[in-house]
Amino acid sequence: MNEVLQIALWGLAVFTLLGVFFGFTLAAVAIRFHVPTNPLVEQVRDVLPSANCGACGYAGCTAYAEAVVERSDVPVNLCVPGRAPVAKSLGALTGKDVGSVADRIVIMRCHGTSAYAREEAIYAGIETCAAAALVFGGPKACKNGCLGLADCVRACPFQALSIGDGGIAVVDPEACTGCAVCVPVCPKDLFQLYPRIHRIELSCVARDKQAIVRSTCMVGCTQCRKCVSKCPAGAVTWDGRTILIDHDLCLAYGPSCEEACVDICPSYILHRIGQRPRPEVVEAATTGQVI
Repeated sequence: MNEVLQIALWGLAVFTLLGVFFGFTLAAVAIRFHVPTNPLVEQVRDVLPSANCGACGYAGCTAYAEAVVERSDVPVNLCVPGRAPVAKSLGALTGKDVGSVADRIVIMRCHGTSAYAREEAIYAGIETCAAAALVFGGPKACKNGCLGLADCVRACPFQALSIGDGGIAVVDPEACTGCAVCVPVCPKDLFQLYPRIHRIELSCVARDKQAIVRSTCMVGCTQCRKCVSKCPAGAVTWDGRTILIDHDLCLAYGPSCEEACVDICPSYILHRIGQRPRPEVVEAATTGQVI
């Protein structure tokens, strides 16, 4: 019994000495290789929203905090999710000029829901848009539209995207911060940054000829370009492939045009804020039907 107790005491003593030795060793190493930190970096880091979305161009909020404190050429208005309040706080902490802060939102330029866009195949592969797009452009007949497999939803750090009842991505304008993380994720290039304050939206970027568009989707751009010629501000243009909107020109012209481009569009792809293309409603109104 005494021998067992002696072994146990020796073991306890050895492990205690080892613990003390390694404790002092770690403490000495920590002191030797200590990297001094700027307390201002921590203050700036605490102001940032901790989204680590990368919209500022840096690898997370900590990297941006270090850059904005330690480098004079890094502005304080790069945090897109934080917008003006965060920029002003960073300006007060660092003494830098805030400058202009762009308040943006992402718009999904497709309304080819299951009710309007025809499917030509059943996809049975990996459930991602990136994978589906590799198989003949995806299961939809329209090769420019949303595939609805939620790559953008998984990428969004603010839960501002979801897949709606129509089977395509839907943006929550209240939750969207304009971080643009979803923009490069979409294999169809459907997401575009808009000013948060804008007057019209474009819900199609079809690049096919009119006959193909009409056979694949009820709300596809037929490239008639009536909106281009109708816009008095010159804000709606054609780049040879699809319709483009200059929202600065549109806002500067003002509402006196009464969104003439929306009313002239035969494909219902240009619409006012809060509206969505519903060709069946327009058709019912012209024929006198009730839907």
